[in-house]
Amino acid sequence: MNEINKEELPEAVSLAASILFQLRAETVELMDLRGIKDVTDFFLVATCESEAQMQAILNELTKEFKARKLSSLGVEYKSGVRWAIFDAGLDLMVHLFEETKREEISLERLYSDGVITMLNENDFVSSASSTMADSDELI
Repeated sequence: MNEINKEELPEAVSLAASILFQLRAETVELMDLRGIKDVTDFFLVATCESEAQMQAILNELTKEFKARKLSSLGVEYKSGVRWAIFDAGLDLMVHLFEETKREEISLERLYSDGVITMLNENDFVSSASSTMADSDELI
């Protein structure tokens, strides 16, 4: 896998990755699609253990992007589908999967011409600070 320089990533990508790790998403990968896909520059792809975890991550992404006035075009989520998308516009789309659905869809294979990097929690989460807002408000 490739190495990334966190300082070169858009704020939306760093914030979303931090939230994914704080809420215990697994196998978090960044797909650099600049010059490959017109809709967005990056995909963040992560595995969730349950629908409840997926909903919690979507809620936190929505809340934090709104609090920081970052672009957020909406959420694509339907109960039972085991795949959700948080659309942050031109910078980023976050794809959340339950494990079997992630294997079935295999975005890594579909976008293999992009640069795919496995992210490390230590690069995005410091034990002393949290990026999450104090509110537990749901969408």
